[in-house]
Amino acid sequence: MSEHVGVVLAAETFQFIQMKKFMFAACAALMSLTMSAQQNTQAVKTNPLGFFAGQYQVAYERALNDNFSVQLSAGFIGGTSEGTLVSDSLEVSTETYNKTGFIAIPEVRWYPGGSACEGFYIAALGRFRSATTVNESDDVILERTANGAAVVLGYQRATDGYMVDFFVGPQYKAVTSAGTLEEASSFFTSDNPMGVRVGVNLGFGW
Repeated sequence: MSEHVGVVLAAETFQFIQMKKFMFAACAALMSLTMSAQQNTQAVKTNPLGFFAGQYQVAYERALNDNFSVQLSAGFIGGTSEGTLVSDSLEVSTETYNKTGFIAIPEVRWYPGGSACEGFYIAALGRFRSATTVNESDDVILERTANGAAVVLGYQRATDGYMVDFFVGPQYKAVTSAGTLEEASSFFTSDNPMGVRVGVNLGFGW
């Protein structure tokens, strides 16, 4: 009789140990899923301020590990504008201009807090921008390129999958322009090689 009881107790102890192992594994898996759900390792964003300047771009960021991520922002430049022309006989007329071009910004980010794609970061980036403006006769009246680099400090906040990315820092750019609107373009857009890069991106993370 005692041997039978011992076998039953041993079987119950074995089942209890197995259940504890199962519960531990389940809790560990749940914690892992919860942690991965809380931290975003990828994000897609856009710069809403660029829309007002006819610059439409989308950025994709991906974490390489806990501290580093890479991002590529690319898009196109487009839009129309009107200019006033004054002839030698002082006749005034209006002409429509069309602008097309592209922009690309590769970037490497370091998150010292160990949570890539979220929190405070320091980034190094390159910036390549080119645009061509033509008149109603499709004559090229302005070609402008602005290539350079920047180092920025930023902070990216994630809330329920929504991303807000703010950054600011010094930048350097080399500008070349040619065409009949060269002087007018330098009036509206600074050709100073040193400047400040500041902006905000909005998007989604997962």
